[in-house]
Amino acid sequence: MAKTTDLCASRAQDLTDEQRSMAAESLARTAGRLAVDDPNGLVYALDFAALVGGMVYEVGAERGTGRGLRVQRAALAAVGPVPSGVTGVEFAVLVARAAQGLGYDWSADDNRRLIESIPAARLAATSAPVRARVLTLAERVAEGAPECPATMSDILRFAEFVCRDAEASVLAVLSALILSPEQGETRGEYADRLRKAVGA
Repeated sequence: MAKTTDLCASRAQDLTDEQRSMAAESLARTAGRLAVDDPNGLVYALDFAALVGGMVYEVGAERGTGRGLRVQRAALAAVGPVPSGVTGVEFAVLVARAAQGLGYDWSADDNRRLIESIPAARLAATSAPVRARVLTLAERVAEGAPECPATMSDILRFAEFVCRDAEASVLAVLSALILSPEQGETRGEYADRLRKAVGA
């Protein structure tokens, strides 16, 4: 079964490197808007397509190119259909992963602070099942190698592991609440910060 971040092969091959880069950056900006502007509001397909189109136009204007339609189509194909009943903060995670799948480097841009832009109080107010998974995630991150550097790729891998038996919505919410590692932060330090974020 194809993942939502998989691009249709023909569309991927039609893109130039510049267009792929534009699609990736447009999706990264879209993820930020979804997570911050109305995180609890429902996402609808037409509104999402319009938002992606706006971000593609914005990125294209900054880069001095007008080839937006093909970029928008590729970006939407990378994300896939909008699930029914998904909230902005949940869908932001899928959009962010699609951006990464197209080559977006979160570590090289301020957009890596996407998750921190959600107020810390939101973390403390999460539901008990999600909070329990966050605490389990903290344990897994620090387990065995607390002095190793914390990386976002490892943390997302651990998050998928601790949610392996949960509904997809739990992983989506948990991923949307994950803090980005700070520069030079160890796994142990990251785990402590994650625990504090949920009031532990």
